[in-house]
Amino acid sequence: MNLATAQTLIGDGLARSPLSVAIFDSELRIVWANAAAEGATPGLPPQDWRGLRLAEVMQEIDADAIEESLRQVLATGEPVLDLVVTNRVGGWVEEHYWSCIQFPVSAPGAHGPRVALVMRDVTERAVSQRRLALTEQAGAHIGQTLDTTQTAQELLDVAVPQLADVAAVDLLTTVIDGQDLAQQAQYEGLRLQRVAMRWSGDLPASADYARIGSMETNPGSLHHRLMVAGRPMYLPTFGAMSTEQIMQLDVGAGRERLVTARQAGAHSLIIVPLIARDVIMGLIVMYRLRGSRPFSGADLSLANDLVSRASLSIDNARLYTRERASALVLQRALLPRHIPQVPGLDLCHRYEPAAMAAEVGGDWFDVITLSPGRHALIVGDVTGHDIHAASVMGQLRTATRTLASLDLTPAELLGRLDRVTADLTDQETFATCVYAVHDAATGDWEMASAGHPPPVLATPGHQTAFLELPPGLPLGIGGGHYQATRIKPPPGSTLVLYTDGLIETPGTDIGTGMASLADSLTMLSELTVEDACDSLLSSLAPKPTDDIAMLMARTSPVGQSWVSQPDQDRIPSSRVLVPGR
Repeated sequence: MNLATAQTLIGDGLARSPLSVAIFDSELRIVWANAAAEGATPGLPPQDWRGLRLAEVMQEIDADAIEESLRQVLATGEPVLDLVVTNRVGGWVEEHYWSCIQFPVSAPGAHGPRVALVMRDVTERAVSQRRLALTEQAGAHIGQTLDTTQTAQELLDVAVPQLADVAAVDLLTTVIDGQDLAQQAQYEGLRLQRVAMRWSGDLPASADYARIGSMETNPGSLHHRLMVAGRPMYLPTFGAMSTEQIMQLDVGAGRERLVTARQAGAHSLIIVPLIARDVIMGLIVMYRLRGSRPFSGADLSLANDLVSRASLSIDNARLYTRERASALVLQRALLPRHIPQVPGLDLCHRYEPAAMAAEVGGDWFDVITLSPGRHALIVGDVTGHDIHAASVMGQLRTATRTLASLDLTPAELLGRLDRVTADLTDQETFATCVYAVHDAATGDWEMASAGHPPPVLATPGHQTAFLELPPGLPLGIGGGHYQATRIKPPPGSTLVLYTDGLIETPGTDIGTGMASLADSLTMLSELTVEDACDSLLSSLAPKPTDDIAMLMARTSPVGQSWVSQPDQDRIPSSRVLVPGR
């Protein structure tokens, strides 16, 4: 078929088209190509294509996929409108994507059917689509938590297998600890800790590769110099490098990782520094294993985009870790470090901050010695999670201790504490609390509540119940009138004062939380109070969404510092309630 016949067959417009066009016979040998086809194979004029197969003129294109499609067109007569294949340039170092259209043609005097192939370079579009898809996936998956390790794992969930077969994240130890970051000098080694690793298909990692969990970069190595400069290490033909060449890249644990990775089948490598706000936080290393194509320049560009986005999320997690650590130091400084021993009681206390809150809260507890044999227990909660709530909490704890020294009844103390709170807070801030006084000589408890969740009491041989204390307004609202209740639980009973973080979880009714607390406490009667406290927290609030303060008091068993009184060895039924029963 000559040019004139081709022009008759497909029209002068297609012959002059800027798109690459070729026509094949039934044996899939080229019988004609237009002038634009030379752009697909520089150095080989289209007139020299005649009689050749596609793989012979475009040696790096996925010719098998195109020929399979051409055969389908010849067999069915149906065109294929959009087949996308790759054209590998420079041993996969770069990529070109081609959109191919195939359709049957006929020519006067031609022997057998003919099929036309039209190709258009869509590399820019394909890379843009990959970048957009990766960006969308990264936005949906990375940064879901404020935990540095989890954020690193989320990064790998996107990177593998979309970009790599194997990937790992190493963070500076200062990042893991939430410390302030500083610019790294070229001559200073970087101490890194591996925090996440993933192999494609959730395959187990190479044992030799996985065992190296930490390393310190050597300032004299290429790896270190590139990292400090904020530049990636891009080795698409890593598998072809000699051991001597690999040894020039890094030293120590870094070199050992490279060697063991190649032994595990890695043949292409990208290492990208994790940088946020112009400060290095760590790195992500990505490999491709045997059977996968090497990394391309487009892959490197996508990796840089992905890591840049993830770096901000990791830095946010670092800042959260730092602020949370500072907040917890402040919070714990405002709480008692030790509680006194109380005759007739076995005491345990816990403070558990919210799992996902960087700010300080207003939950508190205290145990106050009033006089020999008499002690006050208090658990309270100031609304809000900020420095103001913590400040009010600290002042209320001090005020409570001062008022307790006046030997006031629980009702009187709450009345005065209400006025103190009103002076300390605005209209939107208030506090709740339970104040209970224990008398070791009689075994009596006298307690009053200011809008706080009711204490729960587990007694031997009886159903665990919540004490129905007379209602009282939260502290700080003003004009609160409080009443006290006196009870005498039998020996071996367990009383728990707590804040609402123990029984409230998002999406769950508070009654359900209270019922779970009662059921759990019933099953813990044989445990020590220390173990019982830990068990309550782990079962009811393993990852609390609100701060939790808790005091647990177990009365001494029979025969240990108890004075029994007739008709007072049972809890009055009118003073208890059991939610959900």
